[in-house]
Amino acid sequence: MRACLLLTALLALPAAAADLDLPALMGMLAAVPAAKENFVENKRSALLSAPLVLKGTLVYARPDRLEKHVFNPYVEDTVIAGGAVSIDNRTLKQKRYFSLSSSSAVTALIEGMRATLAGDTLALERHYAIRLEGSQDAWLMTLTPRDEKLAALVARIRIAGARERLKRIEVDESSGDQSAMLIGPETP
Repeated sequence: MRACLLLTALLALPAAAADLDLPALMGMLAAVPAAKENFVENKRSALLSAPLVLKGTLVYARPDRLEKHVFNPYVEDTVIAGGAVSIDNRTLKQKRYFSLSSSSAVTALIEGMRATLAGDTLALERHYAIRLEGSQDAWLMTLTPRDEKLAALVARIRIAGARERLKRIEVDESSGDQSAMLIGPETP
């Protein structure tokens, strides 16, 4: 009887302790209709004498709207919706618009983020080889570009999270430059 109770208790442990598979993660991400989070991003480049630290907010709205609002050290709003990108740098008083169709590599980079947030496995696999490890409460997805043009820009992207929330995005550029973004309510 005791062994039966112990076995029942072990079977009742949360599934979060088990390894997470890609369909389960993408299902959790697909269930999020919209999100808004603070971020702090550190960019390291051979062109910079010190890392550039950006602070702001990220916004996602289904099906394909991404917004990045930087408020420090400058003020800039980037909005990606459908096939268009607008960048409004209020500090420099510059506005730029372009179509995603103008660059297949930039499109693939953006689609990697949008497909991840949308939980769209097919779109993500179109551009990246995917490796996922961890559990529901602490997962890491590594994206390696399939396309040569994208691989010439980006060596890999690592996205870490907990359940349906992205916590960290790291981009290793092929040039050696890197960016690491911490995402969450605890960031300023």
